[in-house]
Amino acid sequence: MIRARMLFLIGAFALAAAACRDAGEADLLVLAVYPMTFEIKIPTFGELQSVTSTPLATPPQLRGRQTIAWIAADNSMVKQGDAVVKLNTLYYMEQIKVEAANIAKINLEIAQKERLMQKEKSDIQGQIVVTSIEKELADLYAARDESIFSRNKIIEDGIDLDYLKEKERHYKKKGTKLVRKTQAELQLLISKRKAFQMKLDQYNEAMNSLDIKAPHDGLFVIEKRWDGEKYRVGMVIWGGEKLGTLPNLDRMEAKLFVLESEASGLKDKLFVSLTIDLEPARTFFGHVVGIDTIAKPLDEKSPLKYFEVKASLDITDKALMKPGVQVKASILVNQREHAICVPNQALLFEQGKSFVHVKTARSVKKRQVEIGEHSLTQTVIVKGLAAGEKVLLGNPQ
Repeated sequence: MIRARMLFLIGAFALAAAACRDAGEADLLVLAVYPMTFEIKIPTFGELQSVTSTPLATPPQLRGRQTIAWIAADNSMVKQGDAVVKLNTLYYMEQIKVEAANIAKINLEIAQKERLMQKEKSDIQGQIVVTSIEKELADLYAARDESIFSRNKIIEDGIDLDYLKEKERHYKKKGTKLVRKTQAELQLLISKRKAFQMKLDQYNEAMNSLDIKAPHDGLFVIEKRWDGEKYRVGMVIWGGEKLGTLPNLDRMEAKLFVLESEASGLKDKLFVSLTIDLEPARTFFGHVVGIDTIAKPLDEKSPLKYFEVKASLDITDKALMKPGVQVKASILVNQREHAICVPNQALLFEQGKSFVHVKTARSVKKRQVEIGEHSLTQTVIVKGLAAGEKVLLGNPQ
């Protein structure tokens, strides 16, 4: 389209002078039309990105808000195992101290409970031993011979013996209940300790995850947040949030933005030509490989909406192409060879019909024409004009 515009401008300026000389009494800007290549191109802009890349995100096990304490420089080369992001450790250090104190407290309670159980168990065992001896003595010396002892004495000794037997059973049952109760209380304390230990292990694991390291050699590219700002030191982040990437520089593609009002005819596989801002004299080529279904503003304050378009590149110059490099591009929507075209300002429309003013050697006549495709600057004339004829760029009145 740029070449077509240049041809029109050159022809317009050259023929304008001739038209001025030929018209004599009027300054009429005219243009001679000849067969040419008609193109409809969509101007666009964007940046380069890698076709494939390794995401670097905060580990999902990190809970709550995190703060970036350090981050590697954007577009810096890193080695496998190098830290690219370091998160603030203060929160986890405090939590580790809290959980360690909770575990120490639980351990103290368990030790006290075990000592108390042992003391009560020893007391009960002592009561059982004493009662057992008393029962044996009572059984040994109990009055049983009615010829020697009175009936009341025999009954009293029998009652005493039964009491000691019941007392022994009571202490044994008490000892069993004590063991069960104490074991249940100990089990509850041990369960609490396990819960505290689990939290402590999680915080220790999180501490080891606060350094986000590169899984392989590559170029570290800092990711942009939802508001378009890149991550930096001091920013608050959450678990699972993507902070950067290690792109594969062997294959690059272009992420382009097409204004919604200029997206007519946009579809996959269209031819794309682009230039890189770092080397504008060199042109690269590719094809459209993906189009967003919904147009979105580039930032929340802008009223303009753009379709995001991905374009593959025929070649990748690793020395020149890096993620984030700005590009300008044009997408070829339509192309027609040997077409008679006129600038849009040369057309007049009346009652649904199209006209142009044709200049001859003696006069200017309005002629009806049949039009075809049109771009932002020019329109194809399907019927009504011949090669070499001159048209006025505007209304002679």
